[in-house]
Amino acid sequence: MDYRYEIKEESRDFHKQRKSFIIINGEVKYIPEGSEMSHFEFCSSIGMDKDTFDKITRGYYLNGYVSFYKDNFIYDDGVIVEALAHIDEIAEHLGINNFDIYFGQLPEQNFAFDYHYGKYESGTINKILVH
Repeated sequence: MDYRYEIKEESRDFHKQRKSFIIINGEVKYIPEGSEMSHFEFCSSIGMDKDTFDKITRGYYLNGYVSFYKDNFIYDDGVIVEALAHIDEIAEHLGINNFDIYFGQLPEQNFAFDYHYGKYESGTINKILVH
């Protein structure tokens, strides 16, 4: 199963709980809160094709964390730069002031987070320094 494009019915509740968004052409677009749509379903509804979808940064907020990724739940320097450029706007729109920042998820490990970047605290990004 390709989780980018397909969704299991049992995952619909998860989708309803999270606050999701995409970043396209320098603009953050939000999936309506409480929607059970996946990112791909939302993007399809606005006319986006799979090739474009795989290239955009997408993410969500849930339970004190924000996760950003693209394509098959991966991240690169471009995703990090784009996410951090919009993180203040996302925090303000969602009405959250403190949360952990993650990049990438691992579908083969039940969508465990890949990289814990740091924390967003009252408008400041505090990167975790690895020793």
